[in-house]
Amino acid sequence: MKRSDERKVVIITGASSGIGAATARRLARDGMRLTLVARREDRLKEVGVDVETLGGEALILPMDVCSRENIQRMVQATLDQWGRIDVLFNNAGVGKDDALININPEDLRDEIHINLTAVIECAQAVLPVMLRQKAGHIINTSSFAGLIATPGSSVYSATKFGVNGFSDALRRELRGTGIFVSAFCPGYTPSEISPELKAIVEGRPDAPRIIGLMPVTYVADQVARLIYRPRLRLIIPPSWRILVVAAFLLPGLADVLVPLFLPREG
Repeated sequence: MKRSDERKVVIITGASSGIGAATARRLARDGMRLTLVARREDRLKEVGVDVETLGGEALILPMDVCSRENIQRMVQATLDQWGRIDVLFNNAGVGKDDALININPEDLRDEIHINLTAVIECAQAVLPVMLRQKAGHIINTSSFAGLIATPGSSVYSATKFGVNGFSDALRRELRGTGIFVSAFCPGYTPSEISPELKAIVEGRPDAPRIIGLMPVTYVADQVARLIYRPRLRLIIPPSWRILVVAAFLLPGLADVLVPLFLPREG
């Protein structure tokens, strides 16, 4: 384990379940200091106990990152606790999609706010700290759906395309400052972000079959890898990268291929 003065300080939003919780547990094994942020306090506390047991340190902040005041409190609480911020894992997100005609207007606005606006505002809030440090890493969770738009996920895809565009622009804006910006683009993994994926988490008999479904522990390992070896974009599973190329060069072919990779009835 690293000495305490060398441990990275990492803020993880959306830390109560799925990729966020798994990443917290993975980083705890390396002794990192973690600010865990999500709306569900009981679930956050469970993750915090695991982090401490595995060798990390945890600051629990139950809050909604849709509030600017909460975001500022998140940054200040982390500084008060550990004096710096090395990594922001901008991971909070929701998936409320259906056919666009069926989406409730309030759900539509909520999804855009959580998946895109809050990501931008969290990054903006940590920037003064990282610029003073002349070091830092902002990892924005996008999605495979932020590279290839998927039917039935029009709003979700729009937000995740936005996260990719924001990440690219911010990375170029911060060039030479010592701050890295990465877009993390995973495919499907069991989580609570959508009813289909939640059914897999719960082991329900009606859970869908999904090509390329990744264990959440594997996804967390890839986040850790990204922290140690920053890159501008990480797409997993690696075999799906060919679809990204196809969608860019031959969008008509992608129209045929993409439905083959969507969840199917079990």
